[in-house]
Amino acid sequence: MKKDFVPRMLPFYLLCICITVAGCNIHIGCCVPLAEYKRTVNLSEPMAAGSLFSAKSHDGRIPVAGRNIADCNVTATIIARAGSYTQAEKIAERTKLSLERVESGLKVKVEKPLLICQNIDVQFDVKVPANCNLELVTRDGDITIEDVKGIINAKTGDGSIAMSRVGDKIKARSFDGTIRIQENIGDIIARSFDGRITVAYSKDADGVCDVSLTTNDGTIDFKTPENFSADVEISTNDGSIESDLPIEIAGKLNKKRIKGTIGTGRGRLYVKSGDGTIRIR
Repeated sequence: MKKDFVPRMLPFYLLCICITVAGCNIHIGCCVPLAEYKRTVNLSEPMAAGSLFSAKSHDGRIPVAGRNIADCNVTATIIARAGSYTQAEKIAERTKLSLERVESGLKVKVEKPLLICQNIDVQFDVKVPANCNLELVTRDGDITIEDVKGIINAKTGDGSIAMSRVGDKIKARSFDGTIRIQENIGDIIARSFDGRITVAYSKDADGVCDVSLTTNDGTIDFKTPENFSADVEISTNDGSIESDLPIEIAGKLNKKRIKGTIGTGRGRLYVKSGDGTIRIR
């Protein structure tokens, strides 16, 4: 296990916390400059094709790349912040990471010390076998995935999700961020509370797939696979609907909501934007 240490000073401050208990004010002394200390941990374990890799970060990005390998390789960067370099180093050293074997595959385990007026972020850089499944969660950070052909479940609270050359089945959820999926081949569920969604299928993808794309505030751009066929439901509250593909409308035409079929209607396409334009091409 290799460890690299990079200390440096941050030009920001934590807020003071003042608590009133039984008429007394208790101040937790957080109004100090923060020192930042980084520690890098490398983890590696054999990983079978078709198994699951899962990682969860409270605050940190998670990039994952599929490769022609038989191992899971994780580079984890621990970023600790405290009132001094010594304190930051201490809590970084007390943060433990490991790759645990679970029934479905491998899971990154992060054990953090209990902190007051201190902070720890953990960021991951991951290489996995190209044919595997992923389950990735971060509260505050971006998730990027490339060249992974298994089942993917990615969720971030505040950050973007970007995928390229992926499949079989994809679930992508961001509370506040864009979702971009390119050259995918399988079914998709993509949901953003506040962000644009862009999906472009690979030329090699099957023309029959199930797709659900929803955002409360943002545009949706969907490039279908060749020979696309689906039962269609598309709606927007405040925006327009544009389609380069012929849609056979079922019932009365409504510019804000369309129900119908593309091709023979074998797959399913559900697209909804609360406030944004929808384009099908």
